[in-house]
Amino acid sequence: MPKTAEAQGSRKKPKSPSNGTAKAKKSAKSDINMADVDLLLNPGAKLSKEQKERRRQLEDLVAAEFEGATENGSGDSEGETSPSSPEEARPLKGKSKAARPTDRKRRLLAEDSPPADTNNNRKEPKAAKEPAQGATSSRNKRRSQGLEKTSPIQVNGEALACPLVRKSLPAAKTGATASGAPAKSCPLPKKRKSLPAGLAKSCPLPPKKDNAAKSPQIKQELPEEDDFDEEAMEVDTATSSSNGHQAEPPALPIEIHKADSIEEGRRILQWILNPVKTEHFFEDFWEKNACLVQRKNPKYYSDLISFKMIDEMLIRHRLDFTINLDVTSYKNGKRETLNPEGRAMPPVVWGLYSEGCSIRILNPSTYLPGLRQVCSILQEFFHCLVGANVYLTPPNSQGFAPHYDDIEAFVVQVEGRKRWRLYEPPQQSDQLARISSGNYEQEQLGEPILDEVLEAGDVLYFPRGTVHQAVTEEEQHSLHITLSVYQQQAYANLLEKLMPIVLKKTVEQSVALRRGLPLHTFHVLGEAQRSNQSKSRTQLVEGIQKLVGKLVIPSAEDIDKAADQLAKKFQHEALPPTILPEEKLRTVFGSRSSTDEQGNCICDYEFDAKTSVRLLRANILRLVTEDDGSVRIYHHVDNALEYCKYEPIFMEILPEEAAAVELLISAYPFYLAVGQLPLETAERKVEVVTALWERGLLMTEKPFSL
Repeated sequence: MPKTAEAQGSRKKPKSPSNGTAKAKKSAKSDINMADVDLLLNPGAKLSKEQKERRRQLEDLVAAEFEGATENGSGDSEGETSPSSPEEARPLKGKSKAARPTDRKRRLLAEDSPPADTNNNRKEPKAAKEPAQGATSSRNKRRSQGLEKTSPIQVNGEALACPLVRKSLPAAKTGATASGAPAKSCPLPKKRKSLPAGLAKSCPLPPKKDNAAKSPQIKQELPEEDDFDEEAMEVDTATSSSNGHQAEPPALPIEIHKADSIEEGRRILQWILNPVKTEHFFEDFWEKNACLVQRKNPKYYSDLISFKMIDEMLIRHRLDFTINLDVTSYKNGKRETLNPEGRAMPPVVWGLYSEGCSIRILNPSTYLPGLRQVCSILQEFFHCLVGANVYLTPPNSQGFAPHYDDIEAFVVQVEGRKRWRLYEPPQQSDQLARISSGNYEQEQLGEPILDEVLEAGDVLYFPRGTVHQAVTEEEQHSLHITLSVYQQQAYANLLEKLMPIVLKKTVEQSVALRRGLPLHTFHVLGEAQRSNQSKSRTQLVEGIQKLVGKLVIPSAEDIDKAADQLAKKFQHEALPPTILPEEKLRTVFGSRSSTDEQGNCICDYEFDAKTSVRLLRANILRLVTEDDGSVRIYHHVDNALEYCKYEPIFMEILPEEAAAVELLISAYPFYLAVGQLPLETAERKVEVVTALWERGLLMTEKPFSL
């Protein structure tokens, strides 16, 4: 168990070398106004010569203030620290000042008798020894609790430096580059064409053979120009990369309000897998084999997530450790979670990242509208929750031990490179596993069935139950998204809903199942009686088997009820739909009420028998008849962006109104007139449609107002 850090006394800090600069710029500091703040934090794509000069002055002032705060901070304020090593004090590629140590490093420094090591942790001071050139003197650090004691990842005996900018403020040249592409937060090392030998020191395996035979269960797809499906993806040449591969998600149909949401989900899946066609994917790979697509197009998924997006996400929203974000490491065969308590502030997160820890964001779609839209459209195709986790891994690092999951996984590589190794499920029962595994030791795995490096723009699919592990290269970080589908969506899950329904109905209908057990039942049945080969035991076992086989047989109606109960799970878990502008005009989300001169509310919509309507999405609702006879419409329009934050949302209707809802379901994606609904009166038809529309479940063919 790690020791609890002792509180450290405050120490007088040496005078900051930036104090003179701060005095010289005191007058400039007093002249800063709101326009300067906006120029610094939100620079436009095109700045005039005067604006550029003013922005450089502001950045110099901010840098001087930042350096002064780092050098002269008292160490008593929460989160205030200073560099502890030459590696930390060294500027990163000229883009930022030294990265401040995080709580975990401060805790290591606060131990009673910390050992001297090559990671520049605190050592006993030596008065006669001069510090190395370019280094800063180490300082005592404040204590922090709630972190486990681990060592940073090392490269050639030295502490690993953070390859990315750790300042929350924009870099000096933020904005569009000369080529029109968004500027990177910092330049990355050149990508290697092959994986260096002996890289994965934390999980050594036999060297990869160049001509090693591929497993028959693994197929690698290398896209060719002739295989690109232009017609299916409707590629816009203005947004395509130089090799013809699409760098943007597929274009939406011209008339969005007439589109089939299931078909739109298939189009998004096609974009993810392109050039592997969806029909071939489900025939050859789905729940069977791994599928690797290598594009040589690093911008293919760049709009979904980036380091800059993550940094802004941490600044603008409250993400808490453990709830929204995990900090993990895997070193010397040991997997650790290193989550502090409370909010995940950028300096803490990037400090842990700079020490070799991986960052996992558990619900990025909550904060990233583009990623949320992809997930919400895909869930229409799969008819299940499409989850997304984001993994940011520093160079030469591994965040997780080998394991398998209970989901179908699509690994979307957005930035950098990462070496992935897949292994067969250890046991037959692990194939298409229903529950995720624990961590495996390297010796338990044997030879990998796939050993490949994913580069930006690549995607890797593998079925649930496939053991996997991934590690970054020495000079390359990795940013990828794992899209997860089909969790707890197997026949077994349907049977768990079905058999109680069947058994309950059969017991009510069959006297044979209600008869008492024979008096000798517990003398011949049970674990202790398995060796009993008596005639009475054999007869009783065979009798029960015949009874079940004859009576406990589900009908089509039973299966329908079980499917409805299982489908309620999707309505509870699903992301709310992303409402596009053209849809907003036709739904309650674009409706605006007003008042007349007397203050009476006037709505801007009114239905009649000629109004044409349809469901907002194919799977937006589920019509369910409960055991008590009540008829409910379960939906996910009002679901929170967080997973299952609310109880299942439903509206109850009269049994005679169910036929109208059934007609709306069967008519999708086509519109039908309100007058076509199978209800007794025109007034009732309008009332039912109005109620469904006001809940956000319906869309009109024509807007009520423009």
